Amino acid sequence: MGETKKVFFIGDVAMDEYYSAPYFPKIKEKILVQTLPAQMGGMIANAACVYAGYGAPVSFLTALNPGAVSKELCRGLNEAGIDTEFMVWDESLPDAKTIIILAEGEHTVFIPTLNLQRIELSGEAMEALRQADYIYSTFCELRPLRFGEMTACQVLEDVKARGCRLWVDLDVADIQDGDEPLFGYVDTLFVNEKGYENLEKRAGGDVCAWLYAKGVRRLIVTQAEKGCTVYCRDEETFSVDGLKVPVVDVTGAGDTFCSSFLYGYTRGMELRQCAEFANYAASRAVTELGARAGAVGAEAVLDWVEKHGGDRAEFEKFL
Repeated sequence: MGETKKVFFIGDVAMDEYYSAPYFPKIKEKILVQTLPAQMGGMIANAACVYAGYGAPVSFLTALNPGAVSKELCRGLNEAGIDTEFMVWDESLPDAKTIIILAEGEHTVFIPTLNLQRIELSGEAMEALRQADYIYSTFCELRPLRFGEMTACQVLEDVKARGCRLWVDLDVADIQDGDEPLFGYVDTLFVNEKGYENLEKRAGGDVCAWLYAKGVRRLIVTQAEKGCTVYCRDEETFSVDGLKVPVVDVTGAGDTFCSSFLYGYTRGMELRQCAEFANYAASRAVTELGARAGAVGAEAVLDWVEKHGGDRAEFEKFL
């Protein structure tokens, strides 16, 4: 069993407004949708809640306005066991929310931009990052990090030099101009199938060779019900089959997978075990509504493993 690691999640938290549609409309078309209960979400916040659900200590940081919606979002994080001591408050920012349309067995997400230009770290926040074993984030949230005159890359260079490893979920890999230097600080990278395609276009060929040359050690591609593929610079590449289950909401599937993979890794699992554990966790999450349906703890995931014919003991010994 691995020792407890310090993990810092840097990223978005938002109020997810859910709507259900009989099908996804074409351009210029109008359809009636059913309003569903709003859920607290945000890609990195969802992953943080999943991680905290396993009983592990978690710190979370992003920039929000100091309004009622933001306070509600932080309350939700605190109730999930997440430390929000180092949040950055910026009155110029709008409320953080997303619009999620459930239709045709899939989800389509509209994300109103916060136009976040700068996340100014306090001295206390910077010191906490220096003490972290892992940072989990995404490029659009890392890009605006600043500490005095230090740029995002300089902040990441500082914490990397102290032994912190950066795990990044790029999702669909919507990489912006100026983002490429950030790859140099990434240890492990997650993308979905669309993200892999986008990386292929940017790399102009062999994605893995392109990433390895930049310093990335692992690329993990999530493939929904088909499972995942784990590409490694220093170890053998492998794939793990997924599970076919009745799908209610896939919004938090990727966040559950990535966070569960990281948790398994910090507990001492081998990479293949991490991938299998994460597959089980994500497949269970999509059977419920809400981006944080995966934040249920290890026991629920182990029960799911057993229910679907897996070896519960293989994972339980690490948890």
